[in-house]
Amino acid sequence: MNPVGVYMKITQKAAVMLAIYAVIIVGSLIYFVALQNFGSGGLEFWVPGRDNAFTLFDILIIVTLPIALVLLAISTLAFFRKPRLRLFLISVAFFFFAVKEALFLLKNFFPNEFIFIDNAERALEFLILVSFIFLMYRK
Repeated sequence: MNPVGVYMKITQKAAVMLAIYAVIIVGSLIYFVALQNFGSGGLEFWVPGRDNAFTLFDILIIVTLPIALVLLAISTLAFFRKPRLRLFLISVAFFFFAVKEALFLLKNFFPNEFIFIDNAERALEFLILVSFIFLMYRK
């Protein structure tokens, strides 16, 4: 099905869900970028991360993001093959998870930044939970 056909299948319920996502995302971006001065510390990459040693934890942080991106790609392809609201919500949840992991990677390997990524991670975790709530919701 072409993207126009997928767009036409979005119901009013889906539009409300997208509006909730958009409000939380825009609010988080304003907080994260505008109010927390992201990049003010010069973005110096620190290989050992916050704990001053390159450990298994650092490898897990690095590996989790590509895995999340692969799951996002698989779920997105499934959605475009069968445009169902549930597949869309799963894709959205994987997208938010991938963004959360990218932020965690930033927090660990750019420790000189004075930003509150934890707050952005909480907002993304909330969006993931909202996605699962919408998945469980039935008429």
